[in-house]
Amino acid sequence: MQLSHRRKFVKQLLATSLTGFALPSFAATSKLTPPNSVADEQYWENLKKQFTVPADHIMMNAANLCPGPIVVQEKVRELTNALNKDVSFQYRALFAATRKKSVTLLAQFVGANESEVGITRNTSESNCMIVHGLDLKPGDEIIIWEQNHPSNNEVWLSQAKRIGFTVKKISVPTEPKFVNDLLQPFINALTPNTKLIAFSHLSNISGLTLPAKDICQMAKARGIMTLVDGAQSFGSMNIDVHDMGCTFYTASTHKWLMGSFENGILYINKDSFDRIWPAVIGGGWREATTVDTQLCVLGQRNDPSPAALPEALAFHETIGRKNIENRIVQLSTYLKQELKSKVPQAIFVTPLAPQFSGGIVIFNLPGKEIHEVADKLYHQYHIAAAPSGGIRLSPHIYNTMKDIDYVVKAIGEVAR
Repeated sequence: MQLSHRRKFVKQLLATSLTGFALPSFAATSKLTPPNSVADEQYWENLKKQFTVPADHIMMNAANLCPGPIVVQEKVRELTNALNKDVSFQYRALFAATRKKSVTLLAQFVGANESEVGITRNTSESNCMIVHGLDLKPGDEIIIWEQNHPSNNEVWLSQAKRIGFTVKKISVPTEPKFVNDLLQPFINALTPNTKLIAFSHLSNISGLTLPAKDICQMAKARGIMTLVDGAQSFGSMNIDVHDMGCTFYTASTHKWLMGSFENGILYINKDSFDRIWPAVIGGGWREATTVDTQLCVLGQRNDPSPAALPEALAFHETIGRKNIENRIVQLSTYLKQELKSKVPQAIFVTPLAPQFSGGIVIFNLPGKEIHEVADKLYHQYHIAAAPSGGIRLSPHIYNTMKDIDYVVKAIGEVAR
């Protein structure tokens, strides 16, 4: 996003207000400026103070759950307190306007039209809405990547048993040299019966990043739909779904976006809106022409959570999306380099080349059980990692180079 556009977007975010609600608490965000350089370590040291993680804890589990900045926490707390004082239908009706604002800003954030975006509870729910909402029949074929999350993998297999369509699961090289190495397996799997390709943009079990735009454009040229699971790219990469050319895009706000908990995003390209039947119909549902109204009326929600999304988006935009993406790559690249140098026995699952990986770093230690390593890192060193595909570390902007050094030292001690 160009600087002028980002300033305009942030100004729009900051202008959000609603009768009956206190103005957004932007005390912390208003002091932020974009970094002069991604290498400005003092900037990131100061930014770390925008989070409430204790000084003796290191959160490197962004691929699962991120802490929210103070400004987001405050907004959720403010709205939750207000709601607990007045749970009347009349007061709760005010949240309709905040939800609409959140949908509008989310759509702008991913390069979509407002009518193409809805708010769900997480990526899994968004994925399942597509799987269960599509009209498929025996003889149709769906291509999935073997590294997909269960909500974009097992759910297809379950639905195939019920309906009778075919699911083809493909693999890609673990150490690609060229983009085409990752694209060609999808092309090879195509047949005249292929209706959709479903894949994770960035694998949560290997850290491998697929060339989403290349896959989507290839499929689009052949009249084939695409479902991109963006759980690991939304907030960590600069996403433009129209430019990508995907049919469907799903993600969560509580991962790399550092937004309020239990919110997901569902994007459906306007040309495919009529292909999806509602999977959940809650009270107040009606037929509509927008994704949020047609598909995302899910019953009683924790209204303060989606209402705080403008704060999360403003925080992100103030720093700058490209700055955040570059910082994540810088941290993960440094982590891989230091591990390779100082823990030479570490066996990487994630490609070392930055162009084929994002913010996720997964490795194994010979002779060490991954759950045992993850538990030791947390209980002995207060490092939050995950036993997913190996020992998974996902550094984010609330981490510093000093944090990386400490983590590598700890892993070296655990590896002995």
